[in-house]
Amino acid sequence: MQSIGEKFRISLAEGYKNYLTIHPRSTKKIAPIHKCLSEIILQELGGEEAGYAIKSMGIGDNKEYNFAGKYYSKAIDITILYNDKPISGLGFKFITSNYKQYSTNYFENMLGETANVKRADLLYGQILVFKHKMPYYSSDKKTFTKIEHINEKNLQKYLRLHNDRATALYHQPDIIFLGFIETGDEKEFEEIVALYEMGKPEKLDKIEFHRRQVKRVKVRFIKPEELSQSHLSDSTLDFLQKVSDFEAFIAAFVNLTKGRTYGR
Repeated sequence: MQSIGEKFRISLAEGYKNYLTIHPRSTKKIAPIHKCLSEIILQELGGEEAGYAIKSMGIGDNKEYNFAGKYYSKAIDITILYNDKPISGLGFKFITSNYKQYSTNYFENMLGETANVKRADLLYGQILVFKHKMPYYSSDKKTFTKIEHINEKNLQKYLRLHNDRATALYHQPDIIFLGFIETGDEKEFEEIVALYEMGKPEKLDKIEFHRRQVKRVKVRFIKPEELSQSHLSDSTLDFLQKVSDFEAFIAAFVNLTKGRTYGR
């Protein structure tokens, strides 16, 4: 019998393959992952027999729940309902390339969406999955020009948010998971970058190059201590070890969600 961690890993591989073969912005990149997460959470909660339902892509009517937030309506990736009322939700991000140019935007968007739904009394968590070695594609040079590693600077803002203990922290997720993966195609991206660095850039048909990588896809979770090239401080490594255990994250999120049902 597969563990929930193994199910999650397989869904990430399926989603990444879709990313390589379909348009990068296609919802097919995340649909199998949302489906997997929804099925895991619903089962851990006790299913429909216990009064729970989930709205998400890949499950039920294949639609996200449009939640009336405090400031604007928000289609939430995964919404848990109890007796037909939303009580908790999850946002999911799967970042596979060109991370650093959007690093601040990713973080600010997370803060904004979290505040919007928490102010409307929804328990809210975030799942962030990063490709460990992320290729940077330069559209003007038509090739991959570098491999990016998430470093101390990139992670410090998440650590500061986690450690913030001020009152009424609506922008702080109630629970967060940060995961890092290898996808099996790292060597091919590194070879293209090496050619660029040697002054022999190979111009690519990006779509075709991506499609050639599908047969190499093999997802593996990276432990925080394996992020050696990122030169992380002890405090950051300690933080990542606390928030990178998927099974512990699911157990905690389920318990928090069940706590919301008391008296309802």
